[in-house]
This record gives sequence, structure tokens and C-alpha cells, in this order.
Amino acid sequence: MTSRRHVLKGLTLGSGAALLQPMASRVLANAEGTPPSPRFVFVIQSNGLDGIQVCPETIPFLPFRERHSFQEFSLFDHKLPKGMEAFEELQDRLTVIQGLSGRCTGGGHSVHGGSLGLFRTSEASRSPVNETIDYRLGRANPGILPWVGVGMSASSRGALMNMTATAPHKSLPVLLNPENAYNAFFSVAAGGKAERRFHLKRNLLDYMVEDIKKAQKQLGPVGGVEIEAYLSAYDELARRQDSLLRNRKVLARSIKPMDNRFTSEVATERMEAQFEIAATALIGGLSNVATITCSATEYNVQPYLGIGIEDTLHSIGHSGGNSREAKGTASYLKYRGWLFGVMARMVKRLESIPEGAGTMMDNTVIVFMSDAPDTHHSTAYEWPLVVLGNLSRALKLGGRYLSYPGHGNAGHRTVGSFYTTLLRAAGVQAGYFGGTDSALSPETQRGTLPELLA
Repeated sequence: MTSRRHVLKGLTLGSGAALLQPMASRVLANAEGTPPSPRFVFVIQSNGLDGIQVCPETIPFLPFRERHSFQEFSLFDHKLPKGMEAFEELQDRLTVIQGLSGRCTGGGHSVHGGSLGLFRTSEASRSPVNETIDYRLGRANPGILPWVGVGMSASSRGALMNMTATAPHKSLPVLLNPENAYNAFFSVAAGGKAERRFHLKRNLLDYMVEDIKKAQKQLGPVGGVEIEAYLSAYDELARRQDSLLRNRKVLARSIKPMDNRFTSEVATERMEAQFEIAATALIGGLSNVATITCSATEYNVQPYLGIGIEDTLHSIGHSGGNSREAKGTASYLKYRGWLFGVMARMVKRLESIPEGAGTMMDNTVIVFMSDAPDTHHSTAYEWPLVVLGNLSRALKLGGRYLSYPGHGNAGHRTVGSFYTTLLRAAGVQAGYFGGTDSALSPETQRGTLPELLA
């Protein structure tokens, strides 16, 4: 082993350095027993997630006020509920977590960036008021970029700007058009016109940054925080383009050509393309964290026409989903079943990529949640989570159904504690992530969820 390390450390890669260095680094890390960087994917779906919809019928489901103790069930002893069939073959990676609350977000049709930051946004701007967990995890273990964000919208807008943030009121764009996302992340290595456009954009960014710096110098104190934020945004874009340029050969190994889904008018087809972009970003080392939104923050729209659901999300929500017999439950289960199928294909793709003694999926956690805690008109008293993966057993997850005591009962915990647990598993020491609930004792909201840590 020692001689192998010496050989790898002394390896001269020559002209192939940009292409082979990531491979050599991984081999060296494996030889020295260094674990791969942890990866996280957050899938954020709109319109609420009622806990009963992810509860097997053979497990008793109680309203949160009636849950007085922590309970655990093995998913291997129960058949997954309707809508979750795509995860049947992945039960060893699957964990369902019930009972965590997020009252600090306020609830409603959507809590926007509060779903990832555990904070309340204003009705007027919906601007994030703090750093979100996806960016914080990406900052701790960055790839070429700390984070990538893609998603689906029922409208033609280009980006979602109120979901992920690097700091208070500093949002990052979740790209909603897969063709634009592909060009933004991979055009540097795509060749032809796309690659020429990348270099043109890079030159324009250089000019823009220089012009803004000149204006800032001339304005002096008059420019204030506004021009500083403006410069920061363009600087961030310029740095991203530089990173992509330096790693173009690495990205070229993992990208696939665009197909018709990338330009489709059908929202569900575009969403499938976005999942491929996110998976490729992880495989190519573009980032170790991806956020994928599915019509997040939208509720009076029809995003699922492509799978035969003609009702708007709002009408489905008002048909109810908080019981197995509610009229809207069938639509909920149908579109969630489709989305879980797309997620399962992502898992299979990551399982096909060797890494260390296992696969990339062994070092990845995928978290599924709604941007509206619990039901369509969310109260945030509970926030169901569906989790795939365990970070090479840094987390004690897989085959588990966990139910925490309800809000106000002894032993109750919050989503902030779940996020703190993810940070701890990623090697970040944090006392607590996100805002706090004034109705709960401080002890309830400190530290990790010990039931999840190995």
C-alpha cells in the first residue's frame, strides 16, 4: 500500500492532467483510506406532503398531537404505501421520518426558501433571510462549484430565485429551463456553438465586473450595499465560469448530448432532463450538492399534464390529501409516484458509478420534502421527510420508518435538528441550523437527532 501511495503521489500526468487528475486523486484517496466527499441532493416538491401518504397501511398513523413517544418500525416488515412503489427495490436505502416540525417558517401554501433555511420570509419579497442548508453543505465540501440548482416550472420563467441562498437576501438561481441549465453548466465542454457562446459570455462577464468596479469607485459611499451586492452577483458568475473553464475536460467525460426532453413543452419531460443534469453534475465533480425543485412555490398551476393530471395543484390541495380516502389523494399519489420513479432512476445511475469500495450512491443522501410542510394549507406542525442513502453508514438510515413525538409533546424535535444532523455527518460541527420555534423549549431545538447518527 505504501509503495502504491508513493507511485500515485509521484505520478506525472503531463498534457492529460486536467482530464486525469480527478481520477488519480480518487485512486490516491482510496489507497490512503480517505473517504469520498459526502454528497447531498434535495428534491423539493410543491403543494404539501401529508404524512399519511408515506405511511404503510400496516403502520398505525396518528395525528401529531396523539404521538407521545418515539417509535421505529422496519420497512422490511411492511409494504410501502401506494405512490412509493418505485422504492420497493431500494428499501435498504429508504428511510421515512415523521413528526419533525418547522413552525418557525410560518407555514402556508409555500414557505419558499424557509424549507431549506428554516426561517420565515416576508409576504412581499419572499427573499431568503439566511443561508440555506443546501449551500451550507456545499460550502463545507465543494466540488468545482459548491452547489447546483435545477427544477421544473409549469410556467416559462427562467429561474426560481427564492429557494437557495448564500447569506441573508443573497439568492442563487435554480434554473428552470433544462436547455439553459445544460448550457450554463456544460457548454464549456460541449463543443461547437455552445462552447463558443460560453467563451463569449465569459468575456462579457469580465467586462461587466470591471465596469461595475469602476462605477463603485466613482460612486464611493453613495453606491452603498446595493452596488456591492450587484458586484458580488457578477463576481460569483465570473468565478463560476473560471471554475468551469479550468475543469472542462473533466466535465466532458460525464456529459451526455441533449435530447428532446431538454426543449420539451411538457413540464414532466423537462423535469426528467433536469434530474439527468443534476446526476451528471455529481458524477462529473461539478458539485457535491444539488437542489432539484418540482413546481416549488407554485400552487395554482397544472404541471402534471404530461402524466395525465388535468387539475391544478390548488384544486388537488383543496380536495384534501390528509386521509387515504380523500378525493385529492389519487392525484397526489400519481404525481408523487411519477416523481419517486425519476428519483429511483437517479439512485440507479449513481449506483452504476464505482467509487471506493462501493458506488457513488453509497456516499450520497437524497432528501425529499415539500416546500409546504404537511398539508396544502400548511401549518408546519409536522414536516414528513423521505430519505435515500446513508453516507457510507455515517448515518443510521435505510429500511427504517421513524416517528417522533408530536409538536408540544416530550421528545419532539424539529427539521432544524435534522439539518444539524446532516451537517455533523458531513464533518461540520454545528449546534443548530435554522430558526427556532418560540413555542418549544430551547433544549428541544439543540443538537442532532441521535437516532440518525451511526
